[in-house]
Amino acid sequence: MKTIQIIPILLIVSLLTSCTETVIGPQGPQGIPGPEGPIGAPGESGFVFEYENINFTSGNGYEVILPYYDGFEGYDSDVALVYLLWGVDNEGVEIWRKLDQQILFEGGDVLLYKYDFTKFDVRLFLDATFPLSELSAIDTDEWVARIVVVPGDFWQAARVDASDYYAIEEALGLPELRTTHDNQMDRK
Repeated sequence: MKTIQIIPILLIVSLLTSCTETVIGPQGPQGIPGPEGPIGAPGESGFVFEYENINFTSGNGYEVILPYYDGFEGYDSDVALVYLLWGVDNEGVEIWRKLDQQILFEGGDVLLYKYDFTKFDVRLFLDATFPLSELSAIDTDEWVARIVVVPGDFWQAARVDASDYYAIEEALGLPELRTTHDNQMDRK
């Protein structure tokens, strides 16, 4: 009698174990694409502001406050990057340098172009190891600045060379501000 009960149990166990074996066959053809999903909310991207005719003088303490344009809402998490137009190369391509910039003069004197920022504006200022009143017009007059406000989330995840304005422009999808600055002195 025990033998009769054991045989069905062995058959059931053997059937169950044979069902668990998986055989993977060749991949089938590509299926039909599904419908396109709904358009999501617009994501954050960077903003760029350009300021011309910036002059550092004794009258403004060798600093300039550049407020963001009307209607722009900055956030505490935003990061501002500042670039100065340093010149134009032989092919007419603008050369932008990211601040902070350090200029070394003969004799070891140092001039620094620096900035700080809030969610409302950027402050550009000069610092030096000598009296700023000794600077010439090429060092202080008619600067052009581009301020790129980068969302904090992008900044945390970015793997972009921030010193390269054109790389930042591409990564953030910034509008091209290719304007000719004829009055720009070559500061190379």
